[in-house]
Amino acid sequence: MVRTSQARRKRQPAAAHKTTLPARAPVQRVLVTGASGFVGRRVLASLRAQGTEVVAVSRRARRGQAAPGIIQVAADIAGDGWIEWAAGCTAAIHLVGIVREVPRQGMTFDGVHRVLTMRVVEACHRLGIRRLVHVSALGARSDGTTAYQRTKFVAEELVRSSGLRWTIFRPSMIFGPGDGFERSIVPVMRRLRVFPVFGDGQTKLQPVSVEEVARCLVAAVECEACESQIFDLGGPEALSYDEVLRRTARALGLRRRFVHLPVGLSRVLLAIAERLGAVSVTRDQLTMLLEGATCETGPTELAFGVPQQRYEGPVWLRSTCTEGGRVAGT
Repeated sequence: MVRTSQARRKRQPAAAHKTTLPARAPVQRVLVTGASGFVGRRVLASLRAQGTEVVAVSRRARRGQAAPGIIQVAADIAGDGWIEWAAGCTAAIHLVGIVREVPRQGMTFDGVHRVLTMRVVEACHRLGIRRLVHVSALGARSDGTTAYQRTKFVAEELVRSSGLRWTIFRPSMIFGPGDGFERSIVPVMRRLRVFPVFGDGQTKLQPVSVEEVARCLVAAVECEACESQIFDLGGPEALSYDEVLRRTARALGLRRRFVHLPVGLSRVLLAIAERLGAVSVTRDQLTMLLEGATCETGPTELAFGVPQQRYEGPVWLRSTCTEGGRVAGT
Protein backbone atom coordinates (compact mmCIF):
# COMPACT_ATOMS: atom_id res chain seq x y z
CA MET A 1 0.00 0.00 0.00
CA VAL A 2 1.38 3.39 -0.98
CA ARG A 3 0.38 6.65 0.67
CA THR A 4 1.72 10.13 -0.08
CA SER A 5 1.88 12.98 2.41
CA GLN A 6 -0.96 14.69 0.48
CA ALA A 7 -3.29 11.76 1.08
CA ARG A 8 -4.19 12.99 4.56
CA ARG A 9 -5.99 16.01 3.09
CA LYS A 10 -8.61 13.70 1.60
CA ARG A 11 -9.02 11.28 4.48
CA GLN A 12 -7.63 10.38 7.85
CA PRO A 13 -5.55 7.20 8.16
CA ALA A 14 -8.24 4.75 9.19
CA ALA A 15 -8.42 1.05 9.86
CA ALA A 16 -9.34 0.51 6.20
CA HIS A 17 -5.77 1.36 5.28
CA LYS A 18 -4.19 -0.82 7.91
CA THR A 19 -3.10 -4.27 6.85
CA THR A 20 -4.81 -6.98 8.88
CA LEU A 21 -2.30 -9.48 10.19
CA PRO A 22 -3.07 -13.05 11.21
CA ALA A 23 -4.81 -13.28 14.57
CA ARG A 24 -2.36 -15.85 15.92
CA ALA A 25 -0.45 -13.24 17.98
CA PRO A 26 -0.19 -9.48 18.30
CA VAL A 27 2.89 -7.94 16.76
CA GLN A 28 4.54 -4.60 17.18
CA ARG A 29 4.70 -1.91 14.55
CA VAL A 30 8.05 -0.48 13.49
CA LEU A 31 8.74 2.77 11.67
CA VAL A 32 11.50 2.53 9.05
CA THR A 33 12.88 5.67 7.42
CA GLY A 34 14.84 5.41 4.19
CA ALA A 35 12.85 2.24 3.58
CA SER A 36 13.35 2.15 -0.20
CA GLY A 37 17.14 2.30 0.03
CA PHE A 38 19.81 -0.36 -0.31
CA VAL A 39 19.71 -1.36 3.37
CA GLY A 40 16.09 -0.39 3.89
CA ARG A 41 14.75 -2.99 1.48
CA ARG A 42 16.48 -5.77 3.42
CA VAL A 43 15.30 -4.40 6.75
CA LEU A 44 11.69 -4.46 5.50
CA ALA A 45 12.06 -8.06 4.36
CA SER A 46 13.58 -9.10 7.68
CA LEU A 47 10.88 -7.38 9.72
CA ARG A 48 8.09 -8.91 7.66
CA ALA A 49 9.68 -12.36 7.88
CA GLN A 50 9.21 -12.26 11.64
CA GLY A 51 5.63 -10.97 11.35
CA THR A 52 6.23 -7.34 12.34
CA GLU A 53 4.03 -4.68 10.78
CA VAL A 54 6.03 -1.87 9.17
CA VAL A 55 5.41 1.78 8.35
CA ALA A 56 7.93 2.37 5.55
CA VAL A 57 8.73 6.03 4.89
CA SER A 58 10.78 7.15 1.88
CA ARG A 59 10.83 10.03 -0.57
CA ARG A 60 9.59 7.73 -3.30
CA ALA A 61 7.67 4.57 -2.57
CA ARG A 62 8.60 1.42 -4.48
CA ARG A 63 5.73 -0.54 -5.97
CA GLY A 64 7.69 -3.75 -5.65
CA GLN A 65 7.70 -3.33 -1.87
CA ALA A 66 3.92 -3.20 -1.55
CA ALA A 67 2.93 -6.21 0.53
CA PRO A 68 0.62 -7.21 3.37
CA GLY A 69 1.91 -5.76 6.60
CA ILE A 70 3.80 -2.87 4.97
CA ILE A 71 2.29 0.61 4.93
CA GLN A 72 4.29 2.67 2.44
CA VAL A 73 4.37 6.43 2.94
CA ALA A 74 5.94 8.57 0.21
CA ALA A 75 6.98 11.76 1.96
CA ASP A 76 9.90 14.01 2.82
CA ILE A 77 10.85 13.46 6.45
CA ALA A 78 11.57 17.18 6.72
CA GLY A 79 7.79 17.75 6.57
CA ASP A 80 4.96 16.59 8.83
CA GLY A 81 2.74 14.70 6.39
CA TRP A 82 4.18 11.29 7.25
CA ILE A 83 4.00 11.51 11.03
CA GLU A 84 0.33 10.59 11.51
CA TRP A 85 0.86 7.41 9.49
CA ALA A 86 3.43 6.28 12.07
CA ALA A 87 0.92 6.41 14.91
CA GLY A 88 1.00 3.18 16.91
CA CYS A 89 4.62 2.37 16.14
CA THR A 90 6.62 1.09 19.12
CA ALA A 91 10.10 1.44 17.61
CA ALA A 92 11.92 3.22 14.79
CA ILE A 93 14.86 2.29 12.57
CA HIS A 94 16.41 5.41 11.05
CA LEU A 95 18.36 4.65 7.86
CA VAL A 96 18.33 7.93 5.94
CA GLY A 97 21.77 9.06 4.74
CA ILE A 98 23.70 10.15 1.65
CA VAL A 99 27.28 9.58 0.52
CA ARG A 100 27.48 12.67 -1.67
CA GLU A 101 25.79 16.04 -1.68
CA VAL A 102 23.43 17.27 -4.40
CA PRO A 103 22.80 20.91 -3.37
CA ARG A 104 20.56 21.59 -6.37
CA GLN A 105 18.16 18.99 -5.03
CA GLY A 106 18.47 20.26 -1.48
CA MET A 107 20.54 17.25 -0.44
CA THR A 108 23.40 18.30 1.83
CA PHE A 109 25.15 16.32 4.53
CA ASP A 110 23.95 18.70 7.22
CA GLY A 111 20.39 18.73 5.90
CA VAL A 112 20.12 14.95 5.62
CA HIS A 113 22.26 13.68 8.50
CA ARG A 114 21.67 16.32 11.17
CA VAL A 115 18.32 17.91 10.33
CA LEU A 116 16.45 14.74 9.37
CA THR A 117 17.77 12.87 12.40
CA MET A 118 16.51 15.74 14.56
CA ARG A 119 13.10 15.46 12.85
CA VAL A 120 12.94 11.70 13.52
CA VAL A 121 13.84 12.19 17.19
CA GLU A 122 11.14 14.86 17.49
CA ALA A 123 8.61 12.59 15.81
CA CYS A 124 9.47 9.73 18.17
CA HIS A 125 8.71 11.94 21.17
CA ARG A 126 5.52 13.21 19.56
CA LEU A 127 4.29 9.68 18.78
CA GLY A 128 5.42 8.07 22.03
CA ILE A 129 8.02 5.88 20.30
CA ARG A 130 10.67 5.08 22.91
CA ARG A 131 13.00 2.75 20.95
CA LEU A 132 15.29 4.11 18.22
CA VAL A 133 17.86 2.18 16.16
CA HIS A 134 20.10 4.57 14.24
CA VAL A 135 22.54 3.85 11.41
CA SER A 136 25.71 5.95 11.30
CA ALA A 137 29.05 5.04 9.70
CA LEU A 138 32.56 3.96 10.62
CA GLY A 139 34.74 7.05 10.87
CA ALA A 140 32.01 9.29 12.31
CA ARG A 141 33.72 11.74 14.67
CA SER A 142 33.69 15.40 15.65
CA ASP A 143 37.08 16.09 14.05
CA GLY A 144 36.42 14.09 10.89
CA THR A 145 38.33 15.10 7.76
CA THR A 146 35.11 15.29 5.72
CA ALA A 147 31.69 16.84 6.20
CA TYR A 148 30.19 13.37 5.83
CA GLN A 149 32.03 12.11 8.92
CA ARG A 150 31.33 15.24 10.98
CA THR A 151 27.60 15.35 10.23
CA LYS A 152 27.26 11.64 10.91
CA PHE A 153 28.78 12.29 14.34
CA VAL A 154 26.44 15.24 14.99
CA ALA A 155 23.50 12.95 14.20
CA GLU A 156 24.84 10.40 16.68
CA GLU A 157 25.01 13.10 19.34
CA LEU A 158 21.37 13.98 18.70
CA VAL A 159 20.40 10.35 19.18
CA ARG A 160 22.53 9.89 22.31
CA SER A 161 21.03 12.98 23.96
CA SER A 162 17.46 12.25 22.84
CA GLY A 163 16.24 10.59 26.02
CA LEU A 164 15.11 7.62 23.91
CA ARG A 165 16.23 4.01 24.28
CA TRP A 166 18.77 4.07 21.47
CA THR A 167 21.26 1.83 19.71
CA ILE A 168 23.70 3.09 17.07
CA PHE A 169 25.36 1.03 14.34
CA ARG A 170 28.46 2.11 12.43
CA PRO A 171 28.87 -0.10 9.35
CA SER A 172 31.94 -0.37 7.17
CA MET A 173 31.58 -0.82 3.39
CA ILE A 174 28.29 -2.72 2.88
CA PHE A 175 28.07 -5.18 0.00
CA GLY A 176 25.21 -6.97 -1.71
CA PRO A 177 23.06 -6.68 -4.85
CA GLY A 178 22.66 -3.00 -5.71
CA ASP A 179 25.58 -1.82 -3.55
CA GLY A 180 27.81 1.20 -4.16
CA PHE A 181 30.50 -0.86 -5.90
CA GLU A 182 27.97 -2.26 -8.33
CA ARG A 183 26.76 1.24 -9.21
CA SER A 184 30.11 3.05 -9.43
CA ILE A 185 33.13 0.72 -9.69
CA VAL A 186 31.73 -2.22 -11.67
CA PRO A 187 30.65 -0.18 -14.74
CA VAL A 188 34.15 1.36 -14.97
CA MET A 189 35.84 -1.99 -14.48
CA ARG A 190 33.79 -3.46 -17.31
CA ARG A 191 34.81 -0.67 -19.69
CA LEU A 192 38.50 -0.35 -18.88
CA ARG A 193 41.00 -3.19 -19.21
CA VAL A 194 43.52 -1.06 -17.34
CA PHE A 195 41.83 -0.02 -14.11
CA PRO A 196 43.09 3.06 -12.20
CA VAL A 197 43.57 2.63 -8.45
CA PHE A 198 43.78 5.73 -6.27
CA GLY A 199 46.84 5.56 -4.03
CA ASP A 200 48.89 2.43 -3.33
CA GLY A 201 45.87 0.15 -2.91
CA GLN A 202 46.92 -0.95 0.58
CA THR A 203 44.15 0.85 2.47
CA LYS A 204 42.23 -1.66 4.59
CA LEU A 205 38.47 -2.17 4.22
CA GLN A 206 36.21 -4.63 6.03
CA PRO A 207 33.22 -5.32 3.74
CA VAL A 208 30.09 -6.48 5.57
CA SER A 209 27.06 -8.19 4.04
CA VAL A 210 23.89 -6.12 3.72
CA GLU A 211 21.88 -9.12 4.88
CA GLU A 212 23.90 -9.30 8.09
CA VAL A 213 23.57 -5.55 8.63
CA ALA A 214 19.79 -5.81 8.29
CA ARG A 215 19.72 -8.77 10.65
CA CYS A 216 21.55 -6.76 13.32
CA LEU A 217 19.28 -3.73 12.96
CA VAL A 218 16.12 -5.79 13.29
CA ALA A 219 17.45 -7.87 16.19
CA ALA A 220 18.44 -4.70 18.04
CA VAL A 221 14.82 -3.52 18.19
CA GLU A 222 14.01 -6.17 20.82
CA CYS A 223 17.46 -6.28 22.47
CA GLU A 224 17.38 -4.54 25.84
CA ALA A 225 21.06 -5.32 26.43
CA CYS A 226 21.88 -3.39 23.24
CA GLU A 227 20.38 -0.14 24.47
CA SER A 228 22.75 2.83 24.86
CA GLN A 229 25.37 0.91 22.88
CA ILE A 230 27.32 1.71 19.71
CA PHE A 231 28.18 -1.27 17.52
CA ASP A 232 30.77 -1.20 14.75
CA LEU A 233 29.76 -3.44 11.85
CA GLY A 234 32.46 -5.00 9.71
CA GLY A 235 32.96 -8.26 7.87
CA PRO A 236 35.11 -11.21 8.98
CA GLU A 237 38.12 -10.04 6.91
CA ALA A 238 40.09 -6.80 6.67
CA LEU A 239 41.10 -6.60 3.00
CA SER A 240 43.38 -4.22 1.15
CA TYR A 241 41.65 -2.08 -1.46
CA ASP A 242 43.68 -3.94 -4.09
CA GLU A 243 42.28 -7.25 -2.84
CA VAL A 244 38.72 -5.91 -2.87
CA LEU A 245 39.21 -4.89 -6.51
CA ARG A 246 40.79 -8.24 -7.42
CA ARG A 247 37.89 -10.16 -5.91
CA THR A 248 35.44 -7.87 -7.69
CA ALA A 249 37.09 -8.50 -11.06
CA ARG A 250 37.36 -12.24 -10.40
CA ALA A 251 33.65 -12.48 -9.56
CA LEU A 252 32.83 -10.78 -12.85
CA GLY A 253 35.14 -13.08 -14.78
CA LEU A 254 37.25 -10.14 -15.93
CA ARG A 255 40.99 -9.92 -16.54
CA ARG A 256 42.12 -6.49 -15.43
CA ARG A 257 45.45 -4.79 -14.87
CA PHE A 258 45.47 -2.42 -11.92
CA VAL A 259 47.56 0.75 -12.20
CA HIS A 260 48.16 2.81 -9.07
CA LEU A 261 47.86 6.59 -9.34
CA PRO A 262 49.59 9.00 -6.94
CA VAL A 263 47.16 10.53 -4.46
CA GLY A 264 47.90 14.08 -5.65
CA LEU A 265 47.15 13.21 -9.27
CA SER A 266 44.02 11.34 -8.17
CA ARG A 267 42.68 14.43 -6.43
CA VAL A 268 43.31 16.60 -9.50
CA LEU A 269 41.54 14.12 -11.78
CA LEU A 270 38.57 13.89 -9.42
CA ALA A 271 38.34 17.67 -9.17
CA ILE A 272 38.12 17.89 -12.96
CA ALA A 273 35.55 15.08 -13.08
CA GLU A 274 33.43 16.80 -10.41
CA ARG A 275 33.36 20.02 -12.43
CA LEU A 276 32.31 18.09 -15.52
CA GLY A 277 29.62 16.26 -13.56
CA ALA A 278 31.12 12.93 -14.60
CA VAL A 279 32.31 11.64 -11.25
CA SER A 280 31.61 8.25 -9.70
CA VAL A 281 33.88 8.94 -6.72
CA THR A 282 34.23 12.35 -5.03
CA ARG A 283 37.35 13.82 -3.44
CA ASP A 284 35.80 13.41 0.00
CA GLN A 285 35.13 9.75 -0.73
CA LEU A 286 38.76 9.39 -1.78
CA THR A 287 39.84 10.94 1.52
CA MET A 288 37.76 8.43 3.48
CA LEU A 289 38.94 5.55 1.30
CA LEU A 290 42.55 6.41 2.08
CA GLU A 291 41.73 6.44 5.81
CA GLY A 292 40.38 2.91 5.61
CA ALA A 293 37.38 1.42 7.39
CA THR A 294 38.10 -1.43 9.78
CA CYS A 295 36.79 -2.29 13.21
CA GLU A 296 36.73 -4.79 16.06
CA THR A 297 33.90 -7.26 15.49
CA GLY A 298 33.92 -8.99 18.90
CA PRO A 299 30.97 -7.10 20.44
CA THR A 300 28.82 -7.65 17.35
CA GLU A 301 29.66 -11.35 17.31
CA LEU A 302 28.60 -11.69 20.94
CA ALA A 303 25.38 -9.73 20.52
CA PHE A 304 24.23 -10.82 17.06
CA GLY A 305 26.38 -13.75 15.88
CA VAL A 306 27.83 -11.84 12.92
CA PRO A 307 29.87 -11.34 10.79
CA GLN A 308 30.10 -14.60 8.91
CA GLN A 309 29.89 -13.80 5.20
CA ARG A 310 33.15 -13.02 3.40
CA TYR A 311 33.37 -10.60 0.50
CA GLU A 312 33.91 -12.58 -2.72
CA GLY A 313 32.99 -9.81 -5.13
CA PRO A 314 29.62 -9.21 -6.84
CA VAL A 315 28.95 -12.88 -7.58
CA TRP A 316 25.29 -12.00 -8.23
CA LEU A 317 26.42 -10.27 -11.46
CA ARG A 318 28.34 -13.19 -12.95
CA SER A 319 25.69 -14.06 -15.50
CA THR A 320 25.83 -10.54 -16.97
CA CYS A 321 29.56 -10.58 -17.75
CA THR A 322 31.02 -13.19 -20.10
CA GLU A 323 34.63 -12.15 -20.60
CA GLY A 324 36.11 -14.83 -18.36
CA GLY A 325 39.74 -15.54 -17.66
CA ARG A 326 42.12 -15.05 -14.77
CA VAL A 327 42.47 -11.64 -13.15
CA ALA A 328 45.78 -9.95 -13.85
CA GLY A 329 48.09 -10.06 -10.86
CA THR A 330 46.35 -12.97 -9.14
